[in-house]
Order: sequence, then structure tokens, then C-alpha cells
Amino acid sequence: MKDRIYCTDQRHGIHSFYLQTAEGSYYLFSQDFRQGVHRFYNRGVTLNEALDFYRAHGDNAIMKTMRKLPLYIKYVEKEFEIAVMEQTKRRGMRR
Repeated sequence: MKDRIYCTDQRHGIHSFYLQTAEGSYYLFSQDFRQGVHRFYNRGVTLNEALDFYRAHGDNAIMKTMRKLPLYIKYVEKEFEIAVMEQTKRRGMRR
């Protein structure tokens, strides 16, 4: 199973973002609702698509979200001792 990023509209006007892996689903962060972000992440996208600025098609709200994702993913990796990002996987192979 590929790792995916998806969002839900928990409360009116707020997105909650999650990372879904083979191990489970992890909460990342919440932010204000933006229609473009909702359309892009609502059904879930692979991790590579979620971080690919080309797919944002110039939408500043999506690009801002893409810049936030790596920080929160790294925190979840550290907190739950999982390897999601390629850099973390390579680092784990060296140890």
C-alpha cells in the first residue's frame, strides 16, 4: 500500500490532514478551509503527488499546504517511529 495524504472537513471551515500508511492513519495538522485544497486532497493522493508542486497548477493555497506537509510528516515519523519519506527510509537502511 502506498502512503497517502488526505483531508477531511471535520468542522465547517477547517480541514484536518492525515497520513495513511500500512501501519495506520496519523493526524498531521488542521488549517482553514480552501476549496482548491479540498478538491486536491479530499479523495487522498499519494505522498509523491502531495508534495509535487507541478500538480498545484499555480494555486497558492495548495502550494502553501505542500510546504507544510514535510515538517509534519517528519514529526509523525519521529513520534511514532515509522519511515515514510524517502530520506528517512535511506537513513534507516544505513543504520
